[in-house]
Amino acid sequence: MEDIDNYEPDSSGTLMDLKYQGLYVVDRQVLSYPSLLSLDLSFNLLQCLPEEISLLQNLEELLCASNKITALPDSIGSIQSLRLIKANNNMMVSIPKSIGQLQSLKRLVLSNNILTSLPDEIGNCNNLESLLLENNSLCRLPLSLALLRGSLSELDVSRNDKQMQTTLPSQIHQDAQSILWILALQREKTHCIENLKKDVKLLQHQIHSSEETLAELQQEMKNLETKKKRLEDDLESVRYFLNVRYHCREIRRKALELWQSVRRACARKYSESQAHNSVV
Repeated sequence: MEDIDNYEPDSSGTLMDLKYQGLYVVDRQVLSYPSLLSLDLSFNLLQCLPEEISLLQNLEELLCASNKITALPDSIGSIQSLRLIKANNNMMVSIPKSIGQLQSLKRLVLSNNILTSLPDEIGNCNNLESLLLENNSLCRLPLSLALLRGSLSELDVSRNDKQMQTTLPSQIHQDAQSILWILALQREKTHCIENLKKDVKLLQHQIHSSEETLAELQQEMKNLETKKKRLEDDLESVRYFLNVRYHCREIRRKALELWQSVRRACARKYSESQAHNSVV
């Protein structure tokens, strides 16, 4: 049964221990102590944590193990001071993407839940040193964990989905460096494949553009061929016109020569006729 008299921090005002209180919900009074550094809600009957937990902006340790919590609140990412989250032995199937905002987080305990996946954003927890994930339902780990090779020294993924073993042999499920090395290789491979897909897509676009350009050029060639045929027809017409004009000029010239010849003959005949008449 809940005991409201216990909803107070210790004498220092920084620690609040609410273990074994039979709590079903987190009372608002708990959230009214912004100076809290550690809040222990372990071994209760909680099904969720309130979004208002973000009011505890100085909180460094959040202990909520052994409850019935199905998910952490999205607002958890706004508590930048958090260094430890212990949420093992719950019923969580996922954790929020906002977990990646916790730059001070050093230890994250999520063992004995029913997690099926982790968000890629967890790779942004640059100072994470310990990540315990044993006895969940994880099929794979986010490749972004490879970014934590410089800080993450403790990693346990034992007793998860059998599919995990297709990429991570069971012999290394508690070997952080081996796991992170494999994830780094997979991440590099995925990165190369993504780049290759982009290159192929770009090449396909270029080929499509080239095909369109080729089609345009072929159409332009057809248009030019049509124009060429039209010009050849026009040239043939011009040649015919020039040939006809030439023949007309020849006929005219010959007609003029004939007319002049007849005129001279007539003039000569007339002169001869006049001369004969004079003699007579």
